[in-house]
Amino acid sequence: MRSNKGFGFRTHLWPLFALCFVAPIFVSPIWAQAPANALPAGTGKDLVAVACTQCHGLKLIMSLRDGPVGWRHFVNDMILRGAQLNPQEADTVAQYLAQNFGPGTSPMQSGLKSEPLPPGDGEKLVESHCALCHDLGRITTIARSKEEWNNTVGNMMARAGTNVATQDEILAMASYLAAHFGRKLS
Repeated sequence: MRSNKGFGFRTHLWPLFALCFVAPIFVSPIWAQAPANALPAGTGKDLVAVACTQCHGLKLIMSLRDGPVGWRHFVNDMILRGAQLNPQEADTVAQYLAQNFGPGTSPMQSGLKSEPLPPGDGEKLVESHCALCHDLGRITTIARSKEEWNNTVGNMMARAGTNVATQDEILAMASYLAAHFGRKLS
């Protein structure tokens, strides 16, 4: 006679096993590897395809947006983490990334009208941090309260990873955004 005590693998744990171990095989995550031929042509493409994929996929790189200074920072940071690039190669990679994955370049365009950011305290922080993922049209067409901008910027910086921005920088960006793109009181 068979005992009905406890959980059996076949009856109770199989769905959990399938969800955790089998399903991911059939679902393509957003961080999956993009082929090297997905990179735009140009000087530096081969260096990016080889040096950067030692630790992560190309989709990660292709989803980021930044200007020349920001990309140089990323390249330097990756070298500190182990990317095998000499100084000349690092310059080539940074130039390639800035040219092909700068702010507002496809495929990350929102389709919203983009105006230059108005000058003010926090402008450069917004350009260097927010434009990593969003074009300026996405940022300048959204009206949020100061509290909403504080929450949004804090959440975005937390999602970007640790040590992306200091608390003072987050507050400066949120204050700038609220001052220039805050909700207008009627």
